[in-house]
Amino acid sequence: MKIPNIGSNFIREWESNYYKCEEDYEDERRYQGLIKSVKADVAKRGAISEKTLEGILKWKLGRYYGEDGNVCWGAYGRIYDPRLRLIISESISDNHKLFILIWDEDKLKAKLPVVSGVLANIHGNPDGFGVPVASTVLHFIFPDRFPIIDIRTAEMLYLADEIKSPNRYDYRVYDQFRSAMLEIASKTDFSLHQIDRSLFAYHRDKLQLEIDKKFNALRIGLGYTKEAIGKSLPLDAPRKLRRGVIDQIKKDP
Repeated sequence: MKIPNIGSNFIREWESNYYKCEEDYEDERRYQGLIKSVKADVAKRGAISEKTLEGILKWKLGRYYGEDGNVCWGAYGRIYDPRLRLIISESISDNHKLFILIWDEDKLKAKLPVVSGVLANIHGNPDGFGVPVASTVLHFIFPDRFPIIDIRTAEMLYLADEIKSPNRYDYRVYDQFRSAMLEIASKTDFSLHQIDRSLFAYHRDKLQLEIDKKFNALRIGLGYTKEAIGKSLPLDAPRKLRRGVIDQIKKDP
């Protein structure tokens, strides 16, 4: 396949291709509703309400939401509200806001000693959110400053050599991802949300098909049978395997 140039023409074409069924339109309606809810919450109370945060997580995690074990709703005011207030305030730079949500205590102590008091309740929920969910929360608060990273958008930017790894769980990859997305937005005048939709649609409709095709061509050499993994390479396949297949596509497009 020809490696796409992620510019204005690409975004214009593929964002319009995002919408395939009523569920896609409903997804967009929920997104826009959450943007309004977050804006109203921040204006009213300087933080996100428990109900709004739950809506964001449901939107992001979908059917996996019930399996998310990191959220301690009974301690929302003690664990979540202080951190959300902190990232919403401009006292913390954009480069540090992600750390507040992924709650890597060692990194926070080294980089942000000023928030040591806010970390007092970190015990019992030390891991916080993963990078994809944290980026989603940040996006709804700052939709023009933080893009959402997920497997499809990360693999698309990796395919286009905009980032060095498609590992969406690595905060260092998110730094690269965010810089690349902001640069695309600056050059094209499209919003981060529009760029996200275009990358998602291209991956779903074209790249995933090429990944499946390449995987089937490489299957025997990789030691995988159809019985073991099926005819296609699922999104939740081992990250190293998916990256290896994309590397082959980049070498022999």
